[in-house]
Amino acid sequence: MDGLPLQKVDLHCHSTASDGTYAPSALVEMAAEKGIGVFSLTDHDTVAGIKEASVKGREVGVAVIPGIEVTADTSFLGEGKRELHILGYHFDPDSKAMEDLTGFFQGSRRRRNRELLSRLQEKGIPLTYEALSERFGENFGKPNVAKLLVEMGYFGDRETAIDFLSSLGVKREKMDYREVISLIREAGGIAVIAHPVTLKLSYSDLYSFVKEAKDVGLEGLEVYHYRHKPADVRVFKEMCRDLDLYYTAGSDFHGENKPCVELGFLNVTVRDIRFPIYCGLFSL
Repeated sequence: MDGLPLQKVDLHCHSTASDGTYAPSALVEMAAEKGIGVFSLTDHDTVAGIKEASVKGREVGVAVIPGIEVTADTSFLGEGKRELHILGYHFDPDSKAMEDLTGFFQGSRRRRNRELLSRLQEKGIPLTYEALSERFGENFGKPNVAKLLVEMGYFGDRETAIDFLSSLGVKREKMDYREVISLIREAGGIAVIAHPVTLKLSYSDLYSFVKEAKDVGLEGLEVYHYRHKPADVRVFKEMCRDLDLYYTAGSDFHGENKPCVELGFLNVTVRDIRFPIYCGLFSL
């Protein structure tokens, strides 16, 4: 461990391939400028930006790990506004399993987007699917819609616009987390729960859920994240050690669509995480 370079890591970032505001190659260049040596592009529901990011990574000396983020069903946890986001890493982007995973979630996203924009049109807001797709691509999300609503003067800030969009009650079809994990593993990848606090479970209930998820192939938790307080980091890391899981770090950078978050601002290095990065396993 003493011989490892103290490279910064950021394993949770979004580009224009989903709802970020920087192109994949621009993100990697930014990572290099900020001293981030290990980076993962984890766009929502798509792997479209990975090749571009990987090429740029080789040019500027940043190790780019293939990544993705998808949203799994939480109905089995009962009522409550919970989010179960799963990050996939180190998979084959061209595999049949990854094609099946992205196909399901992109289809779900597009159906949701069309319904959401239909609701807006009913309220007299003239946004069309075609206009959003032309500007942001077909994998656009609520942050992109919110951005336009603010630009058009309907809302004063992004957060208010997002809250309004959420109040319309347009839901996406989601996949069971066990199937998500299975497809990521089938693609040769590693499944990690993103920002566990959004599950809104007590530490003890989260531990029980993570233990069950490990039995079906879950391999890690995102421990360092801008939503996590120091107590969360400490408890989540202890869970990972107790259950023999990986623990990762990610800013969840979206560019201007999440201006409070800067790329690499957590200042986490390869020595702070436990995750297979190159050929070996870096851990505390």
